[in-house]
Amino acid sequence: MKLQVDESLLDAVLHGTERGLEMTGIVPPAVGASNLFSADRSLAVMVGLVGKDSGTLTLNVSERAMLVMAGKLIGEEQTEINDDSIDAIMEIGNMIAGCSKDRLIEHGYDIGAISVPSLVFGASYDVYYARGIRTVSVQFELPAMPVAYHRDRIFSTTLSLLRRLA
Repeated sequence: MKLQVDESLLDAVLHGTERGLEMTGIVPPAVGASNLFSADRSLAVMVGLVGKDSGTLTLNVSERAMLVMAGKLIGEEQTEINDDSIDAIMEIGNMIAGCSKDRLIEHGYDIGAISVPSLVFGASYDVYYARGIRTVSVQFELPAMPVAYHRDRIFSTTLSLLRRLA
């Protein structure tokens, strides 16, 4: 049985995550995809996509993954959550959302802007959307992290959109 996901959203998530992380030097391989969004990591960066078509992009990471990603962007190791690491992970979410938005426009979506990112602390929640909203969630791996932290090595980028066809 073939997994049925919206190919345009999948492409936007893959492209946006890869391009959005370029400044960090991180090249995360995709390891899975789903039509469901479950935020089981402790931090979520949420960025709104607004226009005729609208929705949300969410980057869901563990604290360890956040510190690795933030450190790569800042250029110095991060050992604790602080203002710099919070700003960095929100900027990473912003860059991924911006690159995903640009790719969605190439696929014919009408998205004019992205919102200011928000950071949510807290794990283990599921997100349900109203009927008609398409969702693709892609799991990625952070190869730079030690294998001992295998659960922290996985993060997700989720894109949920409502397309207005009128």
